[in-house]
Amino acid sequence: MTAGKTIHFVYATPYSLIDKIAMRLVGKKLTHPAWDEYSWPSPIKAPLSITYHVARALSGRYRLKLYHLKERIEIEPEEGDILLGHVWTDPESVVRRALDDRRFSKKFLIGPYNHDSRQVGWMREAIEKCDAFFAICGDYWMDTFDRSPFPDLKEKVIHLNMAIDTIDYPRVKKKFSKQGERSFFYIGRYGSFGDEKGVQLLESLAARIPGFRGGYICPDGEIKGWHRISRPRRLTPDFMERIAAGYDVFVNMSRADAQATTVLEAMSWGFPVACTRETGYTDGALFHLEMENEEQNLDTFRRIQEMPCSDLEAIVETNRNELGTKYSWDTFIERLVSGLEK
Repeated sequence: MTAGKTIHFVYATPYSLIDKIAMRLVGKKLTHPAWDEYSWPSPIKAPLSITYHVARALSGRYRLKLYHLKERIEIEPEEGDILLGHVWTDPESVVRRALDDRRFSKKFLIGPYNHDSRQVGWMREAIEKCDAFFAICGDYWMDTFDRSPFPDLKEKVIHLNMAIDTIDYPRVKKKFSKQGERSFFYIGRYGSFGDEKGVQLLESLAARIPGFRGGYICPDGEIKGWHRISRPRRLTPDFMERIAAGYDVFVNMSRADAQATTVLEAMSWGFPVACTRETGYTDGALFHLEMENEEQNLDTFRRIQEMPCSDLEAIVETNRNELGTKYSWDTFIERLVSGLEK
């Protein structure tokens, strides 16, 4: 443990019913238990997975206090303490307040990032005030940072690739449909800022491909040309085995997603992935789709249909190997700790 240092870590935390009521009434939780006293779900999905793994790792090196990012409270640090927090849009939220507190020796931000100014443009002032921003995002957003709403702040950005625990997403897809008979599925949301999740692109593809077979799991709404598999629910191994029996390839056509965790989950379950680079992913054994070139996307879907099953198996193995290295929590934490301690 780093002697005398407390990290004040602000991110999403599990909510009790009492917490929800207190947050609505007074803007804060009634208690702030130690990270290992929370009731963590199983499996732990993002964003709670980030909180859990960061808190567990840092608690072995520092004293650690955990807060929810939407709380409207004043942190009371001792001189020399460290702030590591997810900034929120509310100007009265805990991290926005803490950034002006001179008792902190270092102030770090952490959270998802893409170039969509509607999602991140408001963060400029917070990034200017911090020592570094740990941007959780795919390689695409770092490779194209000149298109950021704040390209002049790149020197403050430390890149973290998202991670998952593959044990929570066991391989269920072990056999592919025959050539020409493959089907596709999407799991995700419709988006909060228009069509940033690319739902209209999914609909357009379905309309252009004769005999298209696709399914989706989304909140209320419809993806035209696709079949609703179910309402949002826990994606247990038993349920995903049923998905694997009926679908072959996971599709995500997001226009602005920091790093779609569903892509990593699909890889772990054993599905090949077809996605836009704007999901965050630029390398690996992926079928890349384009936002502005539908003809090329149609060629990609034809190629998937014609590909031998052995080639799809090789893609799955390559991607699952990447999950154990580039997209592991060990890699995530190692880079985070290195950035904190520099």
